[in-house]
Amino acid sequence: MTGSDVSAREERSWLGLLAEDASRAELHAYRAALLAGGGAQSRGAVEADGAHADAIKDHLEDRRQTARELAVLNDLARRLATLRDTREVLHEVCVQARQLLGVDVAYIMLRHGAQDLRIETADGSMGSALRGIVLTAEEGLGGLVLRRGQPMWSEDYLDDPRLRRGRPLETAATSEQLGGILGVPLQVRDERLGVLLAAERRPRRFTEREVELLAGLAAHAAVALRNAELFEQHVTALSELRESNRSLQRTIAERQQANDLRETLWQLMIRGGDVPAIAEVLARAVGLPVLVLDSAGRPLTPEVPDTAQLIDAVRPREWAGTRRSRTWRDGERYFAATTVALPDGYAGCVLVAATEPVDTEAVRLLEIGATTVGVVVAGQRAVGEAELRARGEFVGALLAPDGEEAGVRRRARAAGIDLDALRTVVVLAPADGAERATTRLAARLSAELGGWSAEHGSGAVALLPRVDPATVRDRVLVLGDGELPAAVGVAACEGGGPAGMRQAHESARQTAALLQALGRDRDVALVEELGIYRSVFSRAGRQDIRAFVQGAVGPLVEHDRAKKGDLTRTAEVFLTEARHHTRTCEALNIHANTLYHRLDRITALLGDGWREPERAWEIQLALRMRHLMTARSL
Repeated sequence: MTGSDVSAREERSWLGLLAEDASRAELHAYRAALLAGGGAQSRGAVEADGAHADAIKDHLEDRRQTARELAVLNDLARRLATLRDTREVLHEVCVQARQLLGVDVAYIMLRHGAQDLRIETADGSMGSALRGIVLTAEEGLGGLVLRRGQPMWSEDYLDDPRLRRGRPLETAATSEQLGGILGVPLQVRDERLGVLLAAERRPRRFTEREVELLAGLAAHAAVALRNAELFEQHVTALSELRESNRSLQRTIAERQQANDLRETLWQLMIRGGDVPAIAEVLARAVGLPVLVLDSAGRPLTPEVPDTAQLIDAVRPREWAGTRRSRTWRDGERYFAATTVALPDGYAGCVLVAATEPVDTEAVRLLEIGATTVGVVVAGQRAVGEAELRARGEFVGALLAPDGEEAGVRRRARAAGIDLDALRTVVVLAPADGAERATTRLAARLSAELGGWSAEHGSGAVALLPRVDPATVRDRVLVLGDGELPAAVGVAACEGGGPAGMRQAHESARQTAALLQALGRDRDVALVEELGIYRSVFSRAGRQDIRAFVQGAVGPLVEHDRAKKGDLTRTAEVFLTEARHHTRTCEALNIHANTLYHRLDRITALLGDGWREPERAWEIQLALRMRHLMTARSL
């Protein structure tokens, strides 16, 4: 056998072993066998072939390791591609980074605001010190990697002079006992999302292969992270779109319901429907019993459950001027109310009670119903005002001094008024700016008491059959609800046909005029309450009466106000008791000397003639007028 045959056989043996993926130990054993069986001349060739086999083995193992790493990266890329939650992506990347590089800790920093980084996820940490730390782009290895946009590593992080470390970061690194750290950027195209870091708890130098491996993982992680963010944005946008679509559908349904309600109410008004019919339609729309109140808080519709509680709780005058509707809770019940508003002010209220909160759509339907109620109320008022004007013409003819009785009676029968049944005449003289309210008060008074009312002059007149003046006066106070719009005079009319009615009207007019003169222009009085004073002062103005009172007893009133004295009452009692000293002392419960002293002081203020009959009557009249000026029925 030639030397070339031996060489070929040996070559095939080396190649065969490599082809069989023999271990390094098997290669070394084969080399030892060749060296033992060969001569000195072949020793050098065997050593050379063995070195070549070792090199080839190294290359094969390197390629195999690379293939394994690529397979791991590809498998990781596939898994990351299936993740849709950003937190899951971050956690999976940290777990794989630890496994690929065999490090103790892996963590991810993401951009937080314009310049800062925040540690979002960590795997392998001993506690929670790392998570949530926020650092600037000037701090730590992560900040350096983010600024430069390339991988960097530190063999011993806490002793690396290149790095700036803030107190929170240094405290966390010390707590975790971090040594060698490798950081690579998480980057998609030119956008840097954050930094992926792998760390040992001892000093460590990282090889180029490890840097490339972590960088490859970071590349896949960045794409997966961006995809997860885009997916979350898509899911959020889709959810918002669906919610917008549901909201749009609800809005369309609500508007359709509102339009249907308006159409139904409109048709109801065309057919002459009244307020109870409107409330019935509205109740079907909102699914709750509906109660409608007038401006005085009286029900205009049949009672519903909790009617008394509703009327007691609503108090519309407290909020009607600031808002149209309100909802509130009282115990276990929920309420909603909306006002009926007309150009001249508050006209009523529409309200419901429920066991659950009343939603905004139900409130909107109530507002539509309230508008319809307002239209109906305004129409009824217009009809009533037209009737009032017609009656006003009759009242004008009735009160005319030259009216012929037979003609007046014919017009009364045409207007449906029984003159012989009249028992009370009411004159309402409006306060400033309260003309319409005065007319409405007269109409309500006549409607409740079965009479007739009409505009007359600048005010209104009510003619009431079979009702005595005292009852009328009390009802006026109730209808006024704390504030009358006018000075109201009430007179009895005891038959006598048109002439008797004119006389009663004049007495009531004088009473209302005197109330105005006394400054009581929002009060009510019976004719007999003002007595003779109405005829004496009915044509006097407010200033005239004040001037009369001031001229007669002003010095006494001013003295009592300044000195906290009692001269005014002393003079009044003294004159009432016919200037009898003993009865005056008993009435005032004072000593005679005190009375004499007071009388002397009164004389000094009013003059010597104040006790004379004519002057005394004037003083008594002034004192009575002073009482009338301060009296109030409300």
